[in-house]
Amino acid sequence: MKAAGWGPRLVLCLILSGLWGCTPAPPPPPLSVTAAQQTLDNWNPTYCKVAQFYGFHQPGDAAGHTQVAYVSLVNPSDPLQKQMIYAAQFQLLTRPDGRQQWFLTSLTSHAGGLSRRQGWDNLMEAVK
Repeated sequence: MKAAGWGPRLVLCLILSGLWGCTPAPPPPPLSVTAAQQTLDNWNPTYCKVAQFYGFHQPGDAAGHTQVAYVSLVNPSDPLQKQMIYAAQFQLLTRPDGRQQWFLTSLTSHAGGLSRRQGWDNLMEAVK
């Protein structure tokens, strides 16, 4: 009979000891419009200059580790300054030292038609 009194205490002790080591993950550091635009402008300054920043979209990643920025880019050396719409994908990665940092990982456009993607999808440019 005495063992029955230990049941609730044991369960409570197990729950508390299990929660003791669990800490919620910190929220991801924010990705600002200014930081994203500066990264795009500095990534390839002879080819890429942000003409207009439309905004961010967070795809189905509920944790907030992916942000897609829609921007209009121009080639600064092009005399016509023709603007093209691009989707710039930024990923939040964890560095070996445990710090989280945003990276520009792709820059693509469907200007050639919906079936033709143009751009770069193998980038790894740190956002500063």
